[in-house]
Amino acid sequence: MKLVIAAYLLATSVGIAKAQTCVQGLWNIEVTGKCDYATILAAYEQQVFDATGATSCAEGEVTAEQELNSLLTNLNQDVATICKNLYDNMDTTEFYEGAGKGTDYEFEKAFYNGHSKWQEEVETTYESADGSATSVLREDAASVNAFYQGDGSYSQVNMPPLENFEQCDANAVMCCWPKDRQAADNNGNCNRNTYSENCVDANPGDNTDLCFVDLERGEASTGNQQTGIVGFPGDQNRDGGEGAIHCHGLAWANDVDDSSARYKGNNLFFVSMYDHMYQRGYVENVPGAPMCGCVEQMPTVTRSDCTEIDATERFKITYDSTTNEIEGSITLVDINF
Repeated sequence: MKLVIAAYLLATSVGIAKAQTCVQGLWNIEVTGKCDYATILAAYEQQVFDATGATSCAEGEVTAEQELNSLLTNLNQDVATICKNLYDNMDTTEFYEGAGKGTDYEFEKAFYNGHSKWQEEVETTYESADGSATSVLREDAASVNAFYQGDGSYSQVNMPPLENFEQCDANAVMCCWPKDRQAADNNGNCNRNTYSENCVDANPGDNTDLCFVDLERGEASTGNQQTGIVGFPGDQNRDGGEGAIHCHGLAWANDVDDSSARYKGNNLFFVSMYDHMYQRGYVENVPGAPMCGCVEQMPTVTRSDCTEIDATERFKITYDSTTNEIEGSITLVDINF
């Protein structure tokens, strides 16, 4: 594991804890990796305990592990608590900043149920006198790309407070799209040369078979108070099936401090707004279901693709002898999807 360490030692004649310790003064370490005991101990030993002039004890008298444990004991602290506080107090970004459509989540509510201008409009040249294109997705949703290039990849994004994602018992969200509205992106069959004719009802890349829609499942999100099951016995329109449909999801760990759980908001934004809408032009919802929601609310399909994040984090641990406190903070976040 790569360690990026910064250590600063300020000598003092006063002990830092109740018991005699070898390392005295102010120090900090910066680590790129997972916040856990092994990582912190390795950083502490390399750049604090083994630093020239850092210890007052004779060589070999005390180990770095014994010294760190003594400090934590005297402070009534443990690494798990330090890391927990570090994660709980890190700066976060609100999900609504991705769309830039206001702070009330009304736009996001419509979006995740398969509606909004981004979902329902199609690029056309019929609306302008000079024949120029209007409803160009890459222009209308430019904020999505800007957010992906910035906070969407470099900060923790909170999940949107919508019914679609309130109770995901399986720790999984899925989106399903029946329509492609964007050409020239190597996805779906929307044709740029005939946007106004051939992109009104174009198909996404087909990656699954829609089995049935239980209308009660998505009621909390869609508000449609309906019962019954709509079945799709075939795969294509000609044999009673749904035609082309594309489903993609994300999942996260039970541990709330696992990176997959802490950055699930980032992953949701990437899968739904950036990768599939902005990049591919996939939009709208399967009738009777939300476009995206906890898998418990979604249609039953044979399979779904899934995106997993790879999060790189740099954190800083600081001990201050003047306050006799140790604390941590996240200093860098870099997420790959």
